[in-house]
Amino acid sequence: MAGHPAFGRWGGGHRWPDCEVGLVSHRHPGSLWQRFVHFFQSFGPRASKELVANLLSHLDADAQGVGLVISMLQGGLDRDASLAEMSKVEHAGDQLRTELVDTLAKTLVTPIDREDLYRFSRAIDDLLDELRDFVREWWLLQGANSQPLLHVLSDLAAAIDSAKVVVATIGEPKSGGATQLVEALRLANRVRCTHEDEITALFQGEVTMELLRERELLHRLDSIGMHLVQGLNTIADSFVKRGE
Repeated sequence: MAGHPAFGRWGGGHRWPDCEVGLVSHRHPGSLWQRFVHFFQSFGPRASKELVANLLSHLDADAQGVGLVISMLQGGLDRDASLAEMSKVEHAGDQLRTELVDTLAKTLVTPIDREDLYRFSRAIDDLLDELRDFVREWWLLQGANSQPLLHVLSDLAAAIDSAKVVVATIGEPKSGGATQLVEALRLANRVRCTHEDEITALFQGEVTMELLRERELLHRLDSIGMHLVQGLNTIADSFVKRGE
């Protein structure tokens, strides 16, 4: 039996018959090896880095969208240009979300709870969708006074920058992410406070159609800010789960 080709050289160790080895390598060259590689990579830091990089890119798209809206309100973009540019940014965000879902599907170990990653991605994607809607409403309502809107957008931009710092830490437990999260939530909640201040100032004067248009646009920005708050609260849930 020791000399049989189905056994090892030292008598008893099983090996694949030559015909089966040839069959596997001929029909599926490298497929088994590739599966092993993908399987072990799903446990390692590479998948976590991909997920974090995806979320950071999505936040970059959000920041780009906010910058585009600010430029539009300051007169730097006309109707057609602002709509076209915002559509590109929004589609880029959709693509990033699709990529994140695909990565989650093939990853066994994630830096934080996979459901929380999904919820955070959805929140920052909804933020970008509403920025697109804001651009449409601005041109539909023919808003005139952009200064109150710029105040809210300035706070939103600062909150998104702070959220990037938080996301960059989620792959590194005990890296101080919880402290950064508190600051990011403070800035994100300030968007609503600024919105309320601007609404209060708005109603100090006579109620006109122009005032009502500005109120609707301010409400839209408040809704955009709440998406970021919801996303950051999701990260907070994950930090609690892993003991931070």
